Amino acid sequence: MRYFIANLAMHLVITGIFVVLTCVAAGRNKNKKTKHVIFYFFPIVFALASVLYIVFYTAPRLMDINSLINSNYYYNSGTVEKIGFMKNYFVINGEHYYLNPLHNKLVEGDNVRVKYTPYSSFTVEVMKIEESGQDSDGNDSKDT
Repeated sequence: MRYFIANLAMHLVITGIFVVLTCVAAGRNKNKKTKHVIFYFFPIVFALASVLYIVFYTAPRLMDINSLINSNYYYNSGTVEKIGFMKNYFVINGEHYYLNPLHNKLVEGDNVRVKYTPYSSFTVEVMKIEESGQDSDGNDSKDT
């Protein structure tokens, strides 16, 4: 869980940097301190970057805080199709699941059951399962 909190904090800091850069660039435009024409568009670029970063990275992690507090997780099982370059994510049935790269012992082709958060797909627990009769059809289910 500490990795999730550190990851959330890092994403909040990056979002804050984008917002500060937007304000600084807009302030320079307002005070007529911008010298080159291309720099007039920096507030728009930084604002767009901050909105996209919030939508794709920060907001899903913020919405998962409630799931972590209440232990409200989803489950999925299947075969690991791909593992990320830095081992911070893996793919099952075309869906990406994120986890602490220091604890990633998965190998492509492993059959696993994943317990994950609903919005950011952060993995809480990964269990390797054997082929003998266990449910590995890849259906999502919700723990209530």
